[in-house]
Amino acid sequence: MRTTTRDGLALRAASSADTPALAELLSASYRDEPRMAALLPLEAQRETKLRALFSLLLNQDHLDHGTEIAELDGHSHAVAVWDRPGSQAAPLGRRLIHLPALLSVFRWRLPETARAIQTFNATDSHRPDEPHWHLAAIGTTPDARGRGLGSALLKSGLARADAHDTPVYLEATAHAAVDRFERFGFRVIHEYPVAGGLTVYGMWRPVTR
Repeated sequence: MRTTTRDGLALRAASSADTPALAELLSASYRDEPRMAALLPLEAQRETKLRALFSLLLNQDHLDHGTEIAELDGHSHAVAVWDRPGSQAAPLGRRLIHLPALLSVFRWRLPETARAIQTFNATDSHRPDEPHWHLAAIGTTPDARGRGLGSALLKSGLARADAHDTPVYLEATAHAAVDRFERFGFRVIHEYPVAGGLTVYGMWRPVTR
């Protein structure tokens, strides 16, 4: 389904055929994100590894869960990766299933792989028990930032959650991101440490009618 909004901006649902393009998009938009920088400290290799990591996560965890793409003139420039309510799996079991693929992403470097699993498990284990939509990732290509694509995707996802009377949860790693999400009705409900000495802020938005 495609929804045209304004100035040639269109939103549409993602499919498995979009995985390569979305992995490329997310690797560029998350290149300087604090958690990813801590997981992948070598900047020269970061984007390549991020591309492989996002490809793995999209294929095995997230696509067909409600992920939505923002296009300008027919080209994908932003994506919001969502988990539907009830889609959360047992964290450790899920990561063990993914272990061979994660080892491949990190070129069989056990310390890097272990750090990634620790970070992902910490994120999963702090998700609230109440059924909710989970915003796993949201990113915009650097050349399209400041044009409202991320906001359009977030508003679309929040409207969908409200239509189903379901709250929304996400994680933020920077105060600027916390401030931005607070403007959309989120509030910090807990904080927890992850690899690299970072603090992750779990944020919750109740249903808005």
